[in-house]
Amino acid sequence: MSSAPTHITIEQNTEILKRYAFLEKVCMRTLSGWLPGVPEWEAKNEIGLHLWESADSADKLYQRLRELRSYQPERNLSERLLRLARALDRAQNSAELIAGVYLVVKKQLLEAYRSHPEVTWSDFDRPTVKVTEMVLPALERQVAWAEQFFPEVAARYPGWEAWRDYVAGLLAADGGVTGMETPRAEPPEPAEHPLLLPWKKCQRMKGWLVFDPSVDVEPDRKAEPEAHRLWRFKHYLNEMTAAETLGSILWMTPEMPWEYQNNVARHCWDEIRHSQLGMVRIQQLGLKVEDVPQVVQIYDVMMTLPAVDQYALLTTVIEPNGMPEKAANREHWEEIEDDISAAAVSYDWSDENFHIRWGKKWTPVLLETYGYKETPAEIAARTEAWLMENTPVRMQQKMAIAAHQADSAPSGDAQSY
Repeated sequence: MSSAPTHITIEQNTEILKRYAFLEKVCMRTLSGWLPGVPEWEAKNEIGLHLWESADSADKLYQRLRELRSYQPERNLSERLLRLARALDRAQNSAELIAGVYLVVKKQLLEAYRSHPEVTWSDFDRPTVKVTEMVLPALERQVAWAEQFFPEVAARYPGWEAWRDYVAGLLAADGGVTGMETPRAEPPEPAEHPLLLPWKKCQRMKGWLVFDPSVDVEPDRKAEPEAHRLWRFKHYLNEMTAAETLGSILWMTPEMPWEYQNNVARHCWDEIRHSQLGMVRIQQLGLKVEDVPQVVQIYDVMMTLPAVDQYALLTTVIEPNGMPEKAANREHWEEIEDDISAAAVSYDWSDENFHIRWGKKWTPVLLETYGYKETPAEIAARTEAWLMENTPVRMQQKMAIAAHQADSAPSGDAQSY
């Protein structure tokens, strides 16, 4: 005799995993699109990590779904779940964003992951159990951060409760995270929630300093090593705008393959890390983050271009052009025994190599997907010419000029890196 069923079937398990993966991807996309729109510096840094962790969790779930013979993980998802995904994007401020994504969706995902080993046939479904064990620590840390940080933004943005309740109601109307709960009545949508994405201007807290290009003079690396080091790490701190640019690019290119989205999410986090290495060094050198003028202009001017142009410009022009300067800085800092600065730029240099490879891989796919007639070389040339006219950062112009001089030098004199 068989006992009463106490576990889900393999088919039910597959459908639940599809919902887990979709919700992780949705969190990634919403956080990516909102990265430029959140003015709180701590939240920007955390969100930059969490959006990649969501992508990484989704990727692990997709792999398990393929093992379970599910090759179209978004097939037959409910319309209500799709509506929830669209709703998360329509938060109006940091409090509504964090309440909806973290305190509703991620918190319920956390509870579902914790209970999944008891729901599935764990003795036979160990690979799924292993996946939930792998994704749990990051999600636990994310929710703990949100709960600790949320009072700060809750006080700043009154009225967020209605949006949290709406998001929670949408999820409950579709049977919760797993889809297995008894559906509740769908809640009415709160008024005045237009889509703010993509952000045309990146946001900072009121009173933060804004970069003035007219006074941005690079000190001589050899003659003024201390002034040059501080100048350079101030610019590293401002790589937050590169992360914000990638966040908007990711949000604006949903038609691209999942591998691309996962790569861009990682690229975005890498730029957050580069900003953080600048933050660490300027603090070690006696400054506070809010003492450093923010180069918000570079994000704002990049957003006048389509997403494809932005990605090509960043990965096939700006990042390749910057490689010789990074190598020169490392060599200089090692020479003067500044091990900390040398280590920082070493990891930046390593990351950028991967970003350039991704640019070579994905720029042709973006051009084809979005109907461009240009080749990768042509869009690189066009966007670099645009950059020379429009960038507020002289360093980018200097790097472009140096790169072309190196390209035109005799082969024996060219620098390799």
